[in-house]
Amino acid sequence: RELMPHAHRSLPDSSWARAQVGFTLAETLVALFILAIVSASGAALLIGATTTSQQIKEQEAAARQLDIAQSLIRQDIASMSTRAIRPADGFSPAGNLFGEAPRGEEAFLRFVRNGWLNPGLIDPRSNYQAVRYYLRNGSIIREASLRPDATAGTPVSSKVLLESVQAVEISFYRGEQKSEFWRGDAGQSLSTLPDLIEMTFIFEDTSRLTLAALTGGRL
Repeated sequence: RELMPHAHRSLPDSSWARAQVGFTLAETLVALFILAIVSASGAALLIGATTTSQQIKEQEAAARQLDIAQSLIRQDIASMSTRAIRPADGFSPAGNLFGEAPRGEEAFLRFVRNGWLNPGLIDPRSNYQAVRYYLRNGSIIREASLRPDATAGTPVSSKVLLESVQAVEISFYRGEQKSEFWRGDAGQSLSTLPDLIEMTFIFEDTSRLTLAALTGGRL
């Protein structure tokens, strides 16, 4: 008997055919477009959060710098001594306080302060320090010599207190009198100090920081 040839398999149904075909190009492009939007949004949120965190850290650092600077400047003025400084040339009269608005690279405030603790006199040094304040390249720099009458070999401690400073205004008050400068060798007694010193720091963004302190530990 003649065998009948095998019948061809019928075509798959429509659902099976779609499963075999997969995504169309248009569907793939739409999915990639949506993924790109989601990725961009996530990246923007991440960058924004990182930027905000960095700004907060910078603001905290600036606030700490201001607090440290104010505290140290007030401590220096409150610990100011009438102890005179002998000039390096050996001929000029000794003076105990010199100050005026910054001019060039010279110190705009210099004096002697006490209160540098030395328990048991362990170190061969004085309880006094010669302190100088400078405005250099937009920075307020405090220098302190480990001896009041410094020589070329006297160790010096230098610290930047404030940055981005454009100008400094300084005033000295004695009784009801106010002066924009003070010279401790101008003929008055070396036991004389101003009652109060006021300084205003003007920053490059036009903001201002004003602080005042009584001299010599006055309350």
